[in-house]
Amino acid sequence: MSVKSWAAAVLALSAALSLAWPAVAQTPAPKPAAAKSAARPAAAKAAAAYPAVPAGAGYRFGPAPAWVKPLPALAAQAAAPAAPGAKARREVLVDIQTQLAPKSATASWVHLQHVALEASTLREVSEPQISFNPAYQQLVIHQVGVIRDGQRLDRLKDARIELMRREQQLERQMIDGVRTALVVISDVRVGDIVDLAYTIEGENPIFEGRFAALLALASDVPVDRLHIRIEAPAERKLQVRGIATDLEPERFEEGGRQVLRIQREHVPAVVEESATPPWFKVYPALHVSEYASWAEVDQWAQRLFQAEPPGAALAERIAAIKAEGGSPEQQVAAALRFVQDEVRYFSVSLGESSHRPKPASRTLSERLGDCKDKVVLLNALLGGLGFDARPTLVSMYRNRGITNYLPSHDLFDHVISRVQVGGKTYFLDPTISGQGLSLEKRGYVAYGAGLVVAPGTEAPTPIQPPAFAVDSVSFRQHWDLSQLAKPPHLVTTFTASGLAAERWRGYLATAGLERLSSAIGGSYVKLMPGLVNVGQPEVSDDRDANEWVLKMHFDHPALGRYQRGSLELDFPAAELADALPLPPEARRRQPFMLDPTRSAELRVSVTGPRPFTQPLPPPQQLADKHFSFASRVESNGSTVQFVNRVERRADEVLPADMDVYRDRVGRARLLLNNLRLRINLLDFKALEGGYADVERRMERYRAGGKPDALWQLVQFNEFLRLADTQLITAADPQGRLAARALAERAQANNQLGDFDRALADADAVLAITADGEEATAALEARGVALLGLARTDEALAAFNQQAQAGQATGAWLGTVHYLLGDYARAEAALRDSAASASGEARLGPLLWLYLAAERQGGRGKAAIASDLASADGSAWNGALLRYLAGTLDRDALLRLAKEKPEQERLRLAEAYFFIGQQLAAQGRRNEALPWFERTVATKAVPYREYMLAQWELKQGR
Repeated sequence: MSVKSWAAAVLALSAALSLAWPAVAQTPAPKPAAAKSAARPAAAKAAAAYPAVPAGAGYRFGPAPAWVKPLPALAAQAAAPAAPGAKARREVLVDIQTQLAPKSATASWVHLQHVALEASTLREVSEPQISFNPAYQQLVIHQVGVIRDGQRLDRLKDARIELMRREQQLERQMIDGVRTALVVISDVRVGDIVDLAYTIEGENPIFEGRFAALLALASDVPVDRLHIRIEAPAERKLQVRGIATDLEPERFEEGGRQVLRIQREHVPAVVEESATPPWFKVYPALHVSEYASWAEVDQWAQRLFQAEPPGAALAERIAAIKAEGGSPEQQVAAALRFVQDEVRYFSVSLGESSHRPKPASRTLSERLGDCKDKVVLLNALLGGLGFDARPTLVSMYRNRGITNYLPSHDLFDHVISRVQVGGKTYFLDPTISGQGLSLEKRGYVAYGAGLVVAPGTEAPTPIQPPAFAVDSVSFRQHWDLSQLAKPPHLVTTFTASGLAAERWRGYLATAGLERLSSAIGGSYVKLMPGLVNVGQPEVSDDRDANEWVLKMHFDHPALGRYQRGSLELDFPAAELADALPLPPEARRRQPFMLDPTRSAELRVSVTGPRPFTQPLPPPQQLADKHFSFASRVESNGSTVQFVNRVERRADEVLPADMDVYRDRVGRARLLLNNLRLRINLLDFKALEGGYADVERRMERYRAGGKPDALWQLVQFNEFLRLADTQLITAADPQGRLAARALAERAQANNQLGDFDRALADADAVLAITADGEEATAALEARGVALLGLARTDEALAAFNQQAQAGQATGAWLGTVHYLLGDYARAEAALRDSAASASGEARLGPLLWLYLAAERQGGRGKAAIASDLASADGSAWNGALLRYLAGTLDRDALLRLAKEKPEQERLRLAEAYFFIGQQLAAQGRRNEALPWFERTVATKAVPYREYMLAQWELKQGR
């Protein structure tokens, strides 16, 4: 904890800056600091020893107050070691002593010694900040020094002290008058102990002399020694309660005064986990309060909120609301809407105005005020309308956790209104702007608990949203793929209702539509690369229904994965990620807060060009005490819709429940990540007219009247070419869908040995697009087609272009270098190809690597020696590699090729080809040519070995 944080802690301790009600949200309470004590210098100093203070500086120098007590002696065994767990910073000493006078005057002495253990914390340590409110406090600085190697170096005279008035909450329309003394200490090094002591005198008179403070007993950094002392007259009744601790203070008398004292040594750092609920106290503390009951706190608050007689302007406004007529609920809503939307929020919390509201008539005439001012005005209007409306003190920082503390005024940082209408009770916040217009439709915040300021109040009352309150979001992605001549079109519709609508209404007012839609649209583009924003975002806002809608339009020319006339689609479901949160910590000791919108729904619908006929998966459901999840798929004609819904059932997950919660959320997320769909783009029945030509061409591939793997492979590519041709005819000829179908048809033409058509298709793809999966496929298809046309130099250029674009070429680049006789380059390219592949895909480059190395001094076996051990000889490619390496003879290879009749022709084509290539690489080309002839005789057209054997035969002997 920094010196600035400890200064804030002292302010809280002295109740001088207890959380003021004008704040709608509050900065987290400070956390304590640390303890291996250096000896305190003598408190008494002559006034002349202190440097001069400029006039109007707002602070003064002086000796330590006489009432400050020296630190108690440490036990011998506790004197040496430092607190465990220090990383970047350590608190050596935290000594805070508070003096309570017989009536109200309060002063707090603060002595801090802290050390930077890394350079990253030097600035924090060497530039302490002390905050105080000059409206009712004075700052007295006693000592500033540095302890280095056991020697104390006084830095009080040369310390630079700048008094800053920084309204840190001005952006929230709040002025609190707090000033900060920045103490800049020169020549502070890593390992130095910075020694600072000061006193803050005075307290806010609004508390009527009652003391309440929360004493932090640990920090987020290690504390070597912590000493907290409160001294008060015996007649002041101080209540004490431990918060997140079993520690109790020493209580004794000294000089006729009561003393509360806490001493701790070697206090380890407390780690605050992410998303810890505000009602859970992370840092151990003692709460001290002079209030004996909540009724006493209520009586104090009633004196602040005393009603005034309505003036003329107030009476006129009441009459105007009555004249509008309507039900009691509508009149309450009208009064609330006026205060929310027409009275600007602005807080001037100086002195007593931190807690004492302005008169309602003044707030009305000025048309501005903070939460307490607005509540007083609202209650005056509602009282004039005949309703019972009462101020209610709440804590944005502690929420329902206020019930864990002693009764005191220092727990609250906000005020709302409790209104009774008939038999119903509403808790209304006049500081929220842009709410729904009716009591039924507006959002309700879970304030947890609050103290209703009214006679007879004995305790805080629970404040939770009513059963009818709405807090929901829904996301819809509607994909239109019905027209193949147009790119897939996406319309996203985001609808927020109730409390969620009010939040998004506020976001829009703050950020503007352009920034808001750009951020949301950017999220979709990040999830779905290739998505293009088209048109303008549209916002519709219905405050009567309290519904806020944002609609956006996109095109995605390259949606999904195209294959055989169909699209494989995966849809992101990131919209529901916030509804299924998980903590980053593997293990938690603190509860995990669940604060997403109460219900969230995602609907992804897809309309394709053909009716959807596939069977639908069964609905899925998951539930526990924290949330429920439901997922289902619906279809209607050519539209398929995924529906996913999450309902939050709790606001926290306890550590004991975390494992079960993680498991359920993980399973729900898996279901969300499974939004996959295959849609047919073609009417496959319309292809039947081309089947006869396919069957005719297929006759030449029959082997003994029985279709084998070769026959099936050729048939597959024939039908693939047929389907792609129909799709190309229907699609936009310059669109990405046409490019995908052309790329697939180019590959099919190559497999069928139709290289001229393959080359034409590949060039057509590259004329449409130079990037994307289709361009990658087209470059490879172009190279293969050129090689099949014996245009080897051009094929090499195509594969080089593919490699320069960062795309894998498989073994093709090395193979072409080999065919051109450039064996050294072939070997280098094939080594790269093998290194980037694994499994079966690695064996193909290794076969050609053997051949390239064999051509260079007979190094083939050595080139593949390290891979032989992992090559499975019972698998076909492994057998080929072992044959080339000499560990499998030719007869065994051919027997293995014939082992499976359905695979025989394809395997023989490869076996014959590599037998021939090995012979040629060994200089026995005449022996190799018959083997190339046998390869061609297999008619294994889809295999590269068939094409390359033809190429070899064209080269002659």
